[in-house]
Amino acid sequence: MSDNPKRASVLLATRSPATAKLIGKRLREHYALWQAEDSEQAWKLLTEQRAIALVICDLELALDRFALLERIRNAGDTRLAATPILLLLGENDDEFRQETAFQQGASDFINLPFSSTELLARARLHTNLFLQHASGPQLDAPEVSAVNLLRQLSQESFFTARVQQELSFSARHRSPLSLCLLRLDDVKRMVDEFDKTTVISVVQSLARIVQQTMRREDSLCYRGNAEFSVLYPATNGIGAAAGVRRIIDNVAAQKINIGGRQVPISLSAAIFSAVAGDGVGLEQIEKQLKKCLKAAMAKGGNRVVSCVQGDGEAFESLDYVLERIAAGQGTPGREQIPSLLARVLPLIEHADAAFDGDYTSIAQALRQRLLEARESS
Repeated sequence: MSDNPKRASVLLATRSPATAKLIGKRLREHYALWQAEDSEQAWKLLTEQRAIALVICDLELALDRFALLERIRNAGDTRLAATPILLLLGENDDEFRQETAFQQGASDFINLPFSSTELLARARLHTNLFLQHASGPQLDAPEVSAVNLLRQLSQESFFTARVQQELSFSARHRSPLSLCLLRLDDVKRMVDEFDKTTVISVVQSLARIVQQTMRREDSLCYRGNAEFSVLYPATNGIGAAAGVRRIIDNVAAQKINIGGRQVPISLSAAIFSAVAGDGVGLEQIEKQLKKCLKAAMAKGGNRVVSCVQGDGEAFESLDYVLERIAAGQGTPGREQIPSLLARVLPLIEHADAAFDGDYTSIAQALRQRLLEARESS
């Protein structure tokens, strides 16, 4: 039960007494903490205590026969359905179950064991974001029906307002935010081969696939010309790239029939990720996204290109490049390597801190080589 009703409420659901004790000790100083030992007890608390602003839950409990994660996301109470869910991942939690949880609407993951700093940072980020949306002026989302999905998704004023909300939140809390631009490949060829009406049906099917793949807290807008924008609140570039790759993979896996035959479809995508502040506005972001999307489309479809904040060059997502190298489908060009290595450097420096300097020489050597490459270019 809770022992601090004046603070934001967090529900911890875990079968592990040790985990409950450890997390409880860390969170009680900052939150009103509710605890549950199984998914049924957790669901009961959620339906009784409407002030709960975050659920921290074992992956196993989220996906057990009681389907806690799915029940939360499908709740008739819109506040409950939107509650952020931070999943605890242990060493034995396989990637397939993690993927399943993400598709069912998990907001974030944290690996066990974790640092107190990381736990509190994640808790603050998700509770602040949720409480801001729950207590602040509410935006009326357009109703979505099957009659004219694309028209209902074309509410740019609503989408722009959502982006502005998240930019403000990002600037205040120094949290990341990501925006994505998606476009159906080969639109002109499809119009020439079939007709505009048929292509519109394909785009509507595409919209439904994207909606089903997104998390509940993400926002989607149709921009016309077979192009979509996706907002990923409180999500860094790595998380956004994973979300976009899921969309692309799900689209590629669909069997869309046109004129009695299956027609493969693919997407190009651009991602912009940043912590908002001076110089990071919607106009600048959209300009960068259009530039990066053009670069992705030029690469031939099913490509993801990330934007470097400022005037830097666009580059393909690190996940995509690693997938191609592992599959023997080619390697990045010499001009791309410095930008890709620069994305790896923060991970190496984090590992250096985590393992007491074991990676110091690697980080120093890599930074020096990147500096030399920049000076020689």
